[in-house]
Amino acid sequence: MKPKRLIFIVVGLVVLVVIGTLVSGPLTQLVQGQAAPVVTPDVPVEMAVRARGEVTPAQWADLAFERSGRLVEWLVAEGEVVEAGAPLARLDTAQAERVIAQAQTDLAAAQNRLARAEVDQAYQLREAELAQQQAEARQAQTRARYPGLTGAAIDVQRAEKALIDANEAYRRAAETPGMFDVPGVRDHYQEKIDLAEQDLALAQASYGRARGEQAATTQEIAVLEGEVERATLALEKLQRGLDPSLAYDVARAEMTLEQALVDLEALTLVAPFDGTVVKQHLKIESWSQPGAPAVTLADLTTLEIHTTDLDEWGMTHIAVGAPVDITLTAFDDKVLSGYVRDIALRGDALPGGDVAYRAVIALDKMDSTLRWGMTVRIAIPIEE
Repeated sequence: MKPKRLIFIVVGLVVLVVIGTLVSGPLTQLVQGQAAPVVTPDVPVEMAVRARGEVTPAQWADLAFERSGRLVEWLVAEGEVVEAGAPLARLDTAQAERVIAQAQTDLAAAQNRLARAEVDQAYQLREAELAQQQAEARQAQTRARYPGLTGAAIDVQRAEKALIDANEAYRRAAETPGMFDVPGVRDHYQEKIDLAEQDLALAQASYGRARGEQAATTQEIAVLEGEVERATLALEKLQRGLDPSLAYDVARAEMTLEQALVDLEALTLVAPFDGTVVKQHLKIESWSQPGAPAVTLADLTTLEIHTTDLDEWGMTHIAVGAPVDITLTAFDDKVLSGYVRDIALRGDALPGGDVAYRAVIALDKMDSTLRWGMTVRIAIPIEE
């Protein structure tokens, strides 16, 4: 006979004996014509919300790497207590280190190009300023010697007037009866005309030379104006600053290096809070995927109770702050005290169609015998 079936038979016999004992007294009295007295207890029946629960750390997490890779080192052991920020495990960093080295090289090259460009620009800026100053000085000097035509034009006008006057004197002398009969008079007036013509020719030649010089100087000034304009444009271009692509290359290289450092840091899993390493989910040389649990970390110094079957009726008859009696299933005679710290705003549907609400029970005092996952029974008195 199977042990389980034997247990059911024994339990059934015990139940029958108990029922027979309870019924035999009143039945005998009924047969003898005596009524059994009804006893009314003086102590009222205690009303309480009852539920089952589970011991859970107040803070715990399944930690995972943010990057994929091969696990090469565990830096802690299961059961070890660590502080927040402590490294727990590390993936292979060889590829990440190569990326960082290349990013550092690219950044150094971009920075060198920018530094050389800054030095070159400073030199070119000084050269452009000097070129502009020299072009403006040459232009000023040329303008200073720009020939004027006023004096030469006046000389021509005077020579023309002198010639007109000489011709007029000659005409009047010729019209005067007997004037040219005097020996030497005709030659005298003709000589004045000849001298006036020579002076006019000289004045016109001087005026022509002045105009030629003025034209040449005007052309030279135009050339110098072009030089000044080109020098000014070159200076303004340099004053606008360096080629922005050089600074952009440096910024891009810095961002690449920063991301590479972040990727390297992500290959080391660190503890986000103080706790105990409860379980390592990976073995050395195994492959880790982002988000896949690598280690379970829990703060076992602060445990609490989470209800697992608190129904709708029970949820409506308790309140945050209500005292709670906690009976440990593993220790029949041990009862702890606590209080309701939180009640879920939404229930979870159970397979049978019922709804259970999670209530968090905080312990009044921690007990060293508690372990994560222990089951408990809770009782929350209902005030009438």
